[in-house]
Amino acid sequence: MPKYRTVEVSEEKRTVKRVFFIGAFLAVSFGVLFCRAVSFRLSHDERLEEVALRQYRTAVRMSTKRGRILDSKGRELAIDVPVESVYANPRGISDPVNAANEISKVLKINRSKLLERLTSNRKFVWVQRRVTEEQAKKIMNLNLDEIYVMKENSRFYPGQNLASTILGAVGMDSEPLGGIELHRNNELSSSSSPGVYRRDAKGNLYLSPSGLEDPKVSDVELTIDKTLQYIAGRELEKGVREARASGGTAIVVDVDTGAILAISNQPNFDPNNYSKYPLSNWKNSAVLDSYEPGSTFKVVIVASALDAGVVRPSDVFDCENGSLRIGNKVIKDAHPHGKLSVADIIRVSSNIGAYKVEQKLSWDGIYSYIRKFGFGQVTGIDFPGEASGILSSPRSWSALQHATIAFGQGIAATPIQMTMAFAAIANGGTLYKPFLVKKVVQEDGVVFYESLPQVKGNPISPETSNIMRELLIRVVEKGGTGTLASSSEYKFAGKTGTAQKADKKTGGYAKGKYYSSFVGFAPADDPKIAVFVGIDEPRGVSYYGGQVAAPVFREIAESTLHYLKVKGSPAIVADSILKQLPPADGQGDIAQLR
Repeated sequence: MPKYRTVEVSEEKRTVKRVFFIGAFLAVSFGVLFCRAVSFRLSHDERLEEVALRQYRTAVRMSTKRGRILDSKGRELAIDVPVESVYANPRGISDPVNAANEISKVLKINRSKLLERLTSNRKFVWVQRRVTEEQAKKIMNLNLDEIYVMKENSRFYPGQNLASTILGAVGMDSEPLGGIELHRNNELSSSSSPGVYRRDAKGNLYLSPSGLEDPKVSDVELTIDKTLQYIAGRELEKGVREARASGGTAIVVDVDTGAILAISNQPNFDPNNYSKYPLSNWKNSAVLDSYEPGSTFKVVIVASALDAGVVRPSDVFDCENGSLRIGNKVIKDAHPHGKLSVADIIRVSSNIGAYKVEQKLSWDGIYSYIRKFGFGQVTGIDFPGEASGILSSPRSWSALQHATIAFGQGIAATPIQMTMAFAAIANGGTLYKPFLVKKVVQEDGVVFYESLPQVKGNPISPETSNIMRELLIRVVEKGGTGTLASSSEYKFAGKTGTAQKADKKTGGYAKGKYYSSFVGFAPADDPKIAVFVGIDEPRGVSYYGGQVAAPVFREIAESTLHYLKVKGSPAIVADSILKQLPPADGQGDIAQLR
């Protein structure tokens, strides 16, 4: 009996041991599996994770948030506005024919093309971008499977054509298409990554919050003043229309800083509907186009000679009765002149006189001054694609080219280069770098970037600047070529220009095609602004710069000074250097070469 009980206890122990070992084995196994699972979860194997994510997400290119573009007073020039867009998941649409029928009726779009998209094997297709709020509601009320409405951002330009050639435009997916939108895209834009959509347990698409986190963008504040921009645009448009011209450019700049207050171009475009305009309308000709400046360039030549000390305002030159042979070519004045002082040469715009003044400088000397004034190189303005103009080395000049440069032929300049050169003459001889961006401000109000005036050089002395100001006042007064630029309230100064346009086919000059301009500053006694006006290919009664561009200058300059609350000029007598002379007929500024 005791032996039996001993056997029974022994079997019992063995059973307990078996259960223990089995339990331990299961526990260890579970632990190993658990650890492996945890390890897998924490390992973040990117390849495996990507494979998993592909099964329930899709990338969609869509419009993203952008910062605002503001004028110098904080007024909005470009902003985002919320819009609604319709999209679909074609793989989940049970009846694409019915969906295409119903949607095409609401959105007024082509049914066949829509059906083609709705029967594709894609996970995401746009049905229609930027629909009206009413259309969006109607689409939702249709209760069609896998048809959705989502909110996007759309770029809106409150001023429409106002400053359009400066601002540029933004495409459907917020891609910058030119202008400041392109040049400052890094600050204005959020991530260019596509929006991420995820698929739920039932296979439906939904916008992932992590795919479109609220992006950080900055506002870009320009030096442009919205009111001054409107004034420049209004007067330029009027001038181009009255001259029956193909286009034109107007620039207003602060002479003491280089800040651009306005740039207007004709033609231009409405960036809200940019696709309706030819690309030529997008061009900011003030910065991107080069032209032969004609007689406005005489100012650079005379200023250089005065600054070098090789001539004085009272020095007299024989202008050969309006005709001078150089090699096998003849330089002509629009009207014959005999002997003229340097001051008179500017006043009546004598080509031959300007050439004789230029001869007082060496070829390298005149080239050096032209470079100091900023020609043959970019100004550095913060705008994409700036042209540098054309200025060849004096070693490549012929005697004829050397002569024609004196009156603005054989050289090409941009409107912004000419404007800054005149600003330097106005402000005492300092050449500033022009700039359009005043500052960049982050969403938290922190100023990320702020522009400061940058001096590029001092092409002439303050003394030369003072002399040139007096000479240019005479151009606008009775007897000068720019009398139509004169004001009864302010004293203006400037120079007319009427340049023949080059014929790209023949290499010569195009018959009957001119670029007519007036460049000046105001008020002449204490300059605040420099203004450029260029009229491209005028076809009206007159094509002279003194008649088609000078009046536009006057209107822009007067209105600008009124807006800036600049008081009228006191009487200025510009006779300290020159005496009263008989009047010119206002047509002496055309560069002629036969």
